[in-house]
Amino acid sequence: MRSWPDDGLFEAAVVRGSYQHPRLAGITFDREISVVPGQPGVGRDGSGPPQEPQASGALLHALGASAVVFFGRRGPQGVALRCPTRDLGAGAPLRYAELVAQRAAHPSLAAALAEAEWIDQGVEIDGTWWPVIVMERVEGRSLAGQVEHVLEKDPAGLRGLAWDWAEFVSALGAADVAHGDLQQNNVFVTGDGQLKAVDLDGVWLPAVAHLPPDETGHRHYQHPRRRLDDWGRTVDTFSALVVYASLRALSAEPDLWEQYHNGENLVFTDNDLAHPDRTPLWDRLSSSPDQSVRRLVPLLRELCHGPADSSWDLASLLAMHRRARPDGFLQQASLTRNAEHDDDNHWWNEPEGAPPDPGAAWFTPQEGDAEAAGAHEHDDADDYDDADEYDGAARSGWGHTLAYAAFIVLAAVLAVLLLGLVP
Repeated sequence: MRSWPDDGLFEAAVVRGSYQHPRLAGITFDREISVVPGQPGVGRDGSGPPQEPQASGALLHALGASAVVFFGRRGPQGVALRCPTRDLGAGAPLRYAELVAQRAAHPSLAAALAEAEWIDQGVEIDGTWWPVIVMERVEGRSLAGQVEHVLEKDPAGLRGLAWDWAEFVSALGAADVAHGDLQQNNVFVTGDGQLKAVDLDGVWLPAVAHLPPDETGHRHYQHPRRRLDDWGRTVDTFSALVVYASLRALSAEPDLWEQYHNGENLVFTDNDLAHPDRTPLWDRLSSSPDQSVRRLVPLLRELCHGPADSSWDLASLLAMHRRARPDGFLQQASLTRNAEHDDDNHWWNEPEGAPPDPGAAWFTPQEGDAEAAGAHEHDDADDYDDADEYDGAARSGWGHTLAYAAFIVLAAVLAVLLLGLVP
């Protein structure tokens, strides 16, 4: 096994310009900024002339577990050069190639995933060429940075961010893509509020479903028993729910950030996910002032106890959970998926006249009325409130009753007319 260059060797090669691929031509790499006193004699209390930023010798970069990323520009266009510091597996080049094709086939992906191209002969170090990934430079805050920013301004705004998160995850699924490692530092919020993912080493695509990556994602966001072969179309569901529940919880109780955020998570840690209901956080969220958070707790708990891949996408999971609420009124629906389940034949789209499902629990009129009475207290962005859903179902039920009565009357009139015509 060959030894891969570290971040220092890659930085030295980039500084020397040891690359020749056309995609790397014309890039000016940014330098890190150091702050030095503008003039001698600046007071310890900050009095005196302002400090002036100056470029240092080091390149602006971000170091991760698998790669170092250098940032630069080609004219007005931002560029990020991702240099792997370990072997990403034999399937990595093909995954990136198929991702380029998938983005071309699904233009909506351009808004959700950063552009990325694998280059086999990227940077030369001591006579050996090493691969790199040339990526779009996403301008904005990381998800964690955006959460902190919103908490400082208006914590309730995290409800909107949770809604945007759910739409972002759904957009990936609609384009037959799963990120594979959704977490606070792999998704950015751009200046116009768009969520965009980077670090695409573990992306799942139908064309490379047989080539799983050799990583299982960030431990504070992934299922506690996820293995390398737990990788498929719905691999993002667990981490997506962890983020969604965290955002909703923080919007209701901003002080959770100070108590449970450790710099690598939002509120949940791998210990919380490995021991559902046995850490203080679970008790705290179970008594959240936000009813939606209290409803999400048993759903996430069941996923923690279940298989690493529940085979449900986030939107379907939330929709199913709305119909089987575990808040004391209704029985929890099982998340175990039937082996014969067909993605195009969802169980919740039941045929008309189908017998009731004994494993499902339904609203009672009393519960529905109580929900409807409090519906005005929730905003339209709260996709977890189902009073409107119940009201719609109730109106639909009255509509069917009236239609049936009208049919009976019409049949009677026709019968009278027909009898009058018969001698």
